[in-house]
Amino acid sequence: MASRNYRTTNGYLYKALSEGDDAKVCDICRELPDGPLHVLTIHNDTVLHIAAYYKRNKLVLKLLSLLPENQPEKLTLKNEAGNTLLHATATNNKTVEAAAEMLRRAPLLLGITDRIGETALFRSARYGKTRIFYFLEAEVRRKYSVEIELRKFLLRDNKATILHAAIHSENFELAHYIAETYPFLINEEDGDGMTGLQLLACKPSAFNGGIIENFFKRFIYRRKILMYFFHQHIYASRT
Repeated sequence: MASRNYRTTNGYLYKALSEGDDAKVCDICRELPDGPLHVLTIHNDTVLHIAAYYKRNKLVLKLLSLLPENQPEKLTLKNEAGNTLLHATATNNKTVEAAAEMLRRAPLLLGITDRIGETALFRSARYGKTRIFYFLEAEVRRKYSVEIELRKFLLRDNKATILHAAIHSENFELAHYIAETYPFLINEEDGDGMTGLQLLACKPSAFNGGIIENFFKRFIYRRKILMYFFHQHIYASRT
């Protein structure tokens, strides 16, 4: 009977979510023991996860308001893939305000990684979502400034960087920004031994416009400059 009630409740929730009935979603959640943290999918996604994936910023904010502010640990709940609610907001540009509210309540969310070592910032680069990326990056840079601290946010377990991720997403403007801001990532190799430059060369779409062509040239130029100073340093240390 409990299983049947669970399925029925989830059916009502999915229907309300699909129809954009925010009031109904909130009403149902108020009656549930876990509220908006009620698990809705076989992958342990909660109602809040799904609302964020659906890009429903106002709904996410309403659902967050149903949770007590003095229990930030509740917002660090993960799904099966290890994704927090903040990871869910990183998949789109429409839930930035919701992400800000999550971080206000639970600042630790910023540094939590999923099962493949991605922070929410890294995930936003992988999805190529510029607005949420810039927001999360600003939050990271507000708290951390030295390279050794930043690396947790810029690399994941398989050695891939946010530069690799942005290039994979084919958001080349974002990739250009990352290369300019974090030049030490340019020579970083992923698990396949590929640098960002090598990966970029494998993307035909990177050469479709003048802006991207210019980015590619600047990317190569910056890499040459870095290599020049590296060799100068080696030469100086030997003399």
